[in-house]
Amino acid sequence: MKQSKYYFVVFIIIIISIFLRFCLLQNQSLWFDEGWSLALSDGTTLQENLSGIVSRENGDKYQPLYYLVLFYWRSVFGDSEFAIRSLSALLGVGSVIAIFFTTLRIYGKKHALWSSMILAVSSFGVFYSQDARPYALLIFIASLQIYLFSYSISVDKSNKIIPQLLFGIFTAIGTFGSILTIIFSSSLFLSYTIVYKNLKELFKWWIPPIIFSSPMVWFYLSSPAASDPTATVVTRTGLPIVQNIMFVIYGILVGTSYGPPLDKLRDEEKINVILGYWPHLLIFSIVITVIFIALVISLLRRRKRKRYQQADYFFTFLLVTSFLLAFLFALATKINWLPRHSFYLCIPVVILIPSTFLHNYQRKNKLYLLPQVAKLATVSLLTMNVYSNFQYYSNPAYAKDDYRSAVRYILQHRNESAKSVLLYGQPKLLQYYGDSATIYAPKRILKTVDGNNLAEKVSRITKNADTVFVIVNREFYWESKDIFKKEMSYLYNLEEQADWPYMKIYRFTRKK
Repeated sequence: MKQSKYYFVVFIIIIISIFLRFCLLQNQSLWFDEGWSLALSDGTTLQENLSGIVSRENGDKYQPLYYLVLFYWRSVFGDSEFAIRSLSALLGVGSVIAIFFTTLRIYGKKHALWSSMILAVSSFGVFYSQDARPYALLIFIASLQIYLFSYSISVDKSNKIIPQLLFGIFTAIGTFGSILTIIFSSSLFLSYTIVYKNLKELFKWWIPPIIFSSPMVWFYLSSPAASDPTATVVTRTGLPIVQNIMFVIYGILVGTSYGPPLDKLRDEEKINVILGYWPHLLIFSIVITVIFIALVISLLRRRKRKRYQQADYFFTFLLVTSFLLAFLFALATKINWLPRHSFYLCIPVVILIPSTFLHNYQRKNKLYLLPQVAKLATVSLLTMNVYSNFQYYSNPAYAKDDYRSAVRYILQHRNESAKSVLLYGQPKLLQYYGDSATIYAPKRILKTVDGNNLAEKVSRITKNADTVFVIVNREFYWESKDIFKKEMSYLYNLEEQADWPYMKIYRFTRKK
């Protein structure tokens, strides 16, 4: 490919990644977790924000970097939905560029085009590039780690002191970004040790990150979670671990808007919901099986260019070891293991997939068929991700928590004599969208005694208002969801219920 044409294609890929990540960026309301991002970056100083983060004993305590960066980002660009999410969108584009240069250094031009295109249209990557949460930042840092570490496995004989120092710095930054990055960095170390077996280079590359990361590692080891991994407040649904494994693989490869909407999978009829999407899941299974078989065969075959195959071994071990370590982490913490908790898996995946049909796949007399099938499967995977992105943008079934509509409803229907109370949800988002009058009722206030006094407590905190609007976000997580209406019926009549994605508002009037 001519230089000008090649870099024109690279330019188009970058434009695609920019378009997909900034397209309709403010279309959906900020959702529950994004409300925590606002709350943890809402202080007046960096020290105030950091103090608020480390004083919490939940998952956000172990990924502080993003909230501190967001604090400065908001101070410069403002608090609009577009401004808040644009940080993640920009970092998502940066990840595509970093992966391009990584694969260009290790494999060459064609491989770099394919890997960067796969990440550019990745529904998983696009979703978290439009989410005001830490994961786009963490993927970007991990992609920089891979880029810098690529100097250790390239044939370039130039001085590598600067890449080694930068690798140490960004590994330390990643460790400050999330405890999960330690899993990825550990997998890098193990994979290099297994594949390259070069102890001298190993020490050169890993002494800086170990030294630079030691303060954050000490912080994690000195926290209560180190002695009791289940002490940290995180979402635990009690699903069989095999379901989490399948969901992680599915979510990383095609995102969560390709198949059934997630809220439908919480219904009792979830099996029928899944069966209703059997064509989607069948295509997914076939495509992934073909890619997997082609990758295994490519790893087993001897190639003329052994450095490509050795790199494939390295990234395969990186994928396998990071997945296994994530699995062990999920078992130890009993966390509801989701694709975002294994964000780093997308990096070896997008790097490995082009190896199923590139690099010395021709036999002497005829074209080997399998790489052509693998290329077709890869194109199908790209198409599936484009479809998944389209569903995310346009299908309300895949929408996030709609706090925006809920607040609009409250402001239109609540008069001076009525009160509104948030029983389960994120009060910061109600305030963000203009509702400062809703009363937030923490769990400690509304904890029921023998299931009989919820209505009395609602009446008390709303000062016996005749009309009460009760707001509930993500009701499926709420421990009182099954008894809520019955308890309220002791003092109130349910007059109306309004629903939006993951949001419900109940209008009660006091019994006479």
